[in-house]
Amino acid sequence: MQVFGIVGWKNNGKTTLVERLIKQLTQQGYKVSSVKHAHHNVDIDEPGRDSYRHREAGATQTLLATEKRWALMHEYGHQHTSNLDQLLALFEPCDLVIVEGYKAAKHPKIEAILAPNPSGYLADTMPNIVAVASNQKHLNVSVPALDINNIEQVSDFILQHTGLVAKPTLKPNATPNTSNDCYSVDQKLLTASVVWQSMQDAATCTVGTETLAIGQCLNRRLAMDVSTQYDSPRFNNVAVDGYAYNFDELMATNNFSLKLMDIEANAGGSAKISLAKGHCIRVLTGARMPTGADTVVMQEDVTITSSGTVTFPPDCKAHSNWRSQGEDVKAGQVIITKGQQIRPQDIGLAAATGNTSLKVYHPVKVALFSTGNEIYELGEALPEDGIYDVNRHLLKALLESLHCDVTDLGILQDDYNTVKDAISAASQNHQLIITSGGASTGSHDHVAAVLNDIGQIHGWRLAIKPGRPLAFGQVGKALFLGLPGNPVASNVCTLMFGQPLIRAIGGGTWQRPKAYAQTLGFDVKKKIGRREWLRVYQQVQDNGTIVLLRSASHGSGILTSMTRADGLVEVDEATGNLPKGTLVNFIPFASFGMGDA
Repeated sequence: MQVFGIVGWKNNGKTTLVERLIKQLTQQGYKVSSVKHAHHNVDIDEPGRDSYRHREAGATQTLLATEKRWALMHEYGHQHTSNLDQLLALFEPCDLVIVEGYKAAKHPKIEAILAPNPSGYLADTMPNIVAVASNQKHLNVSVPALDINNIEQVSDFILQHTGLVAKPTLKPNATPNTSNDCYSVDQKLLTASVVWQSMQDAATCTVGTETLAIGQCLNRRLAMDVSTQYDSPRFNNVAVDGYAYNFDELMATNNFSLKLMDIEANAGGSAKISLAKGHCIRVLTGARMPTGADTVVMQEDVTITSSGTVTFPPDCKAHSNWRSQGEDVKAGQVIITKGQQIRPQDIGLAAATGNTSLKVYHPVKVALFSTGNEIYELGEALPEDGIYDVNRHLLKALLESLHCDVTDLGILQDDYNTVKDAISAASQNHQLIITSGGASTGSHDHVAAVLNDIGQIHGWRLAIKPGRPLAFGQVGKALFLGLPGNPVASNVCTLMFGQPLIRAIGGGTWQRPKAYAQTLGFDVKKKIGRREWLRVYQQVQDNGTIVLLRSASHGSGILTSMTRADGLVEVDEATGNLPKGTLVNFIPFASFGMGDA
């Protein structure tokens, strides 16, 4: 039984969409049930009826039975309200339960949008919203946008996302489709979203921790929140070299002039200096702000007479050019959050608040090997039908750029027992096993068979391009990612699936690569029902705008399509052809630490 939700703000068409989906899916042969979450006190019974009298007398449960239907009513009384999982357990077996409401529950959901809401889109803040359905164009959301009036498109998206896949129906006297389409419904390929959800469910932090000096923590993931004992700044301090004064006193003068005190405040001076009434004082950057002063003017903006009078510009802004105590962070505040990857600025903040060391997670230990009788090590003489091992070197560099501890296990021959022994051994002391090649369905492809025999397959063969043979599973405590043999597919799948998986098991939160809206500079012809990643580069136009262009030929073995690219355009399953000029989701390689920003 699959569960999928419809959510949205009030009066945005949720119930109508659920009604149409139930009708559409049942007509396609699916058995569908539904849950409606109501926030107000709805009663399906009426005072005076026999069943109502039973409840009033104190019955915990009352079952009302007729020749057409039955309804079981349960009174909570002083009990806790049931959660959604407990309610779903009451259903008899079905293909799909559509849930209207329960916004914060963990199941995937579509947000219905008919009109803008002042509070914004739920998709920006609520968990597991995987698409929106709307009658509006060009919504600024990071998830796929579906046409709420195209119920076939919405229902197909749900079927693809849940892995149910649309059941083929034949019209009377129609002949079956026997085309050899590797992405057809008959192939029963999983959607990327189904595998991502499976990864998210399976991925827990499995790495240990250690405490390191802050200078050794760059790019490590933080294992506990870091708080500060001190305010930062620790005291009110001067932001520029200049002259400090009381703004109201200056405004009370006739000529914007004040007498200069014969002392100055400088950084590191221990004395707490007070401003004399009717005076100003020379101050240097970083000095403690003199008591009684509330404004500083830069030294370049004043005039000083020989008699020791300072004249200020008449347009001085009150309370400017100094930093108040705790302006940056307050004592006791969390300044770096558990799970985040430590950047140079985080190390600076840790130092500013007196932290000499940080508790961090160990890097994720990854076992990596290639498979294939045709694969040879660099430096070896190549036979006529041999090729050098590209993927292992590419992936090792990529995984190390993701800050993994990589064990290079070399090349495995296409032999069931060899692959089995290597995967079994690697599972003993690694958090993640990554293989390249051998994950397809050929007679010499043993990876999926081994995974099925000694571990668990959580997902295999996806409706994606490139990367259809991708396999995900688990052997013992180690997670497993079987990548395609084509270099481009192997690279793309590591970014789209491997990176969020590594992040999650290494102590971070589950997070897919972030995408940014940019303009497509070419037409895209794409099959609905599969997700695609297009290799593109950015080109600056004469007017300063940026468009995305194809980087090279797009075969899965064309490595120059990656080397000449700046990133990927992600096109979801529900989207068909895209015309030039469309705003699309662009995932820059720089966000993975690959190439220039």
